[in-house]
Amino acid sequence: MQTIIWNSFLDKYFDETTMSLHIKENSPIIRKKGEPGSWKPVVDTAVMNKEEFKKMVDQIYQEIESRDDGFLEIDRKLSKILQLGPYRIVIVYPPLSDGMEMTIVKPIKTLSIEDYKLSKETFDLLRYKAKGILISWAPGSGKTTFAQALIDVYHQDHNIIKTLESPRDLLVSDDIVQYSFTYGTHDEVRDILLLSRPDYTVYDEVRNKSDFELYKDLRLTGIGLVGVIHATRPVDSIQRFLWTIEMGVIPQVIDTVIYIDKWTVGEIYQLALTVKVPEGMESEDLARPVIVVTSFLTQKIEYEIYTFGEQIVVMPLAWEWTKVESKWKNMVSEYAKQMINQKLQKLLPCDFLLRVKGSSVDLYIPEEYKWRIIGKGWTAINDLEKTVGLRINIKSFADLPLLDVQTKMNTWGKNSNVEIIFPEWFENKEIVVLSGEAMLRSKTDGQKILSIKDKQFVKSIQKKWYLLVDVEKL
Repeated sequence: MQTIIWNSFLDKYFDETTMSLHIKENSPIIRKKGEPGSWKPVVDTAVMNKEEFKKMVDQIYQEIESRDDGFLEIDRKLSKILQLGPYRIVIVYPPLSDGMEMTIVKPIKTLSIEDYKLSKETFDLLRYKAKGILISWAPGSGKTTFAQALIDVYHQDHNIIKTLESPRDLLVSDDIVQYSFTYGTHDEVRDILLLSRPDYTVYDEVRNKSDFELYKDLRLTGIGLVGVIHATRPVDSIQRFLWTIEMGVIPQVIDTVIYIDKWTVGEIYQLALTVKVPEGMESEDLARPVIVVTSFLTQKIEYEIYTFGEQIVVMPLAWEWTKVESKWKNMVSEYAKQMINQKLQKLLPCDFLLRVKGSSVDLYIPEEYKWRIIGKGWTAINDLEKTVGLRINIKSFADLPLLDVQTKMNTWGKNSNVEIIFPEWFENKEIVVLSGEAMLRSKTDGQKILSIKDKQFVKSIQKKWYLLVDVEKL
């Protein structure tokens, strides 16, 4: 561990525990003191007025012009981002802000890889095997500090290393080239890196679609990638890639995800692609490509990622197994219900009832609408089963089990609301009511009363009466 010492007029605002300085005209200066994950704000008694603020900005620009390690990284009309040695400076002007403000951030220490006290297996993984790395967690957790420690490891092995930064705030050896998107487009940087072929590229930070696509392109050409990304959970950093690149190539692009918490390695995930039946499904016919996410530290499978109909599902496994197995199977059922409901609402002009059971679905519809689901030569039902990944058993309303219970009905005149009164043990219960070809799903209230306000359903009840479905037998 090494304390960062510099030579700038900004040094007087910082000590070895000050992480950042937050200044707004005519307001007290606020310092964040401590370290990532464990800091507190310290408010100065002094207030910086507008003239003092402008004088400080002028000093920053003068120093940048006189030094080789100073850059104006982003120059917009109402905001500026500058880099002065280790200091990252953000200046914002009205009317974008309600007053002139400035934030100055400085890393307080650099860490070597030894400071993280990694096991030999973990060190070997990062040094020799992992080629598509994501370093994730929230801002200020120490992600960039860990990336810098990895750069030192690769540099010691005499690898060719380049960085992508905006702004350029990594503290690296002079023979490591630092690129900035401020002065070049993603396409330009892509061409340069593909032609120069470094062994490793450190991407700080991966934020938007262009970043994700560039990360993918570089990785698929064989360049080692270390990406820094904001995510509150390790799996969230994977999900951010799922919506921008094809699921099937994810493990080729990302093979290792590192979760940094308070300057320590909290978790390491490894990704692999296989073909299997996802957990929670039972039929071998439902096998599909699945990304298996395994904890390198515990060797337990934590997540499965796969397509479910038109959706991509990220299903947690390990933590659910330690609780109740049926809980996450119910999660699979919920995905299935949502998917089939969306499809059937487009196909059917009538009410229907779904119940998911393992790897199959019971679909109850009026008898005369069965043909819409089955289709000529069973083509429609086969296509629907492939889409949702489950077998569908088509049944009519006549196959529904009926609830054997005595009820009373109150009506308040023609076409008015109807109340069905249940015995006292039916408080807050799910109820399915049938009337001819119409169906209503609702719940009783605390008084064991089911209130029906739908005018068409009320008319149907008054003409055809009603039947109650025994939901627990479905």
